[in-house]
Amino acid sequence: MKVSEVMTPHPACCIPSDTAQTAAIIMRDEDTGIVPVVERKGTLKLAGVVTDRDLCIGVIAERPLTLEPGLDSANAPIEQFMTTEVISCGANDELDDVLDLMKDNQVRRVLVVDDKNEIKGIVSLADLMMRGAVPAGETRDTLKEISKPTGEASKPRAHSATVE
Repeated sequence: MKVSEVMTPHPACCIPSDTAQTAAIIMRDEDTGIVPVVERKGTLKLAGVVTDRDLCIGVIAERPLTLEPGLDSANAPIEQFMTTEVISCGANDELDDVLDLMKDNQVRRVLVVDDKNEIKGIVSLADLMMRGAVPAGETRDTLKEISKPTGEASKPRAHSATVE
């Protein structure tokens, strides 16, 4: 089965100068934990991603050791804490390959891009499970691999390598 058959197409996006609050509102309204970041308005060229974890660690918990409050989410641009090295795949890739990407990179979501690195959609582990796209045992094994502790609990782990 191909990624295009299960992905969520045309996700809502931010630009790097958008605020953490803007990204959080998109997450709330779209019921998602990830928002693609495009280079500028009017383009779909992927610049990075911001996740709910990035918001929590990068904005709320920014200064925990000094007991100062975190950043102001209404003013903090997401370019300060977004992830620029994004795990991605193509719409025609096989789901087995995407499951391997998820396991290898410990991510629950993979962005779908075209050959120009323009965002086309997102495929999540939940998409695969809800649509019965992979056997339950394979989904369970993938979730187990994704969830293994990394020893880097204080760092955002959104996406850490570029794969095309």
